[in-house]
Amino acid sequence: MKSIKIYCAMSMLALSSIPMQGNAQLSDDHGMKLAAHGLGQTHPSAISMSHDPNWVVYGFERDGISYYQVNDLAGRVHIVVGRAGDTFWALPAGDVPFRASLPSRRVSLPEGATRSVVLRQPAFSILRYEVGGDAVWSIEVPGEVR
Repeated sequence: MKSIKIYCAMSMLALSSIPMQGNAQLSDDHGMKLAAHGLGQTHPSAISMSHDPNWVVYGFERDGISYYQVNDLAGRVHIVVGRAGDTFWALPAGDVPFRASLPSRRVSLPEGATRSVVLRQPAFSILRYEVGGDAVWSIEVPGEVR
């Protein structure tokens, strides 16, 4: 009888964790699963969302805020973009200095820069404008004129 009670308790514990596991698998605007942890790691356990073969973009979600980490192919973090609704910010992550142009605070782009789309989502895109070693990361929203 004691073993039946233990089995029932273990079954209840296992079943009670199902809703939490389901909530941990959140998705971005494209239905791609965003990871719940690993932000800042060189090679997190997350799927790359990048549109550019020279970059790796990992998506994370925590407490209703989305984070997009951009790494180079060697695994170095170049920028982390935070997003809550229509508000964007760039986190000081990694050891690579960067300049970021945000919808709320635009910076000038390098003249004659090569434009590469690193991530494209329905609500926003992450682009990199580069001339030589001078680069600006730009978070752009549809309909915005650059």
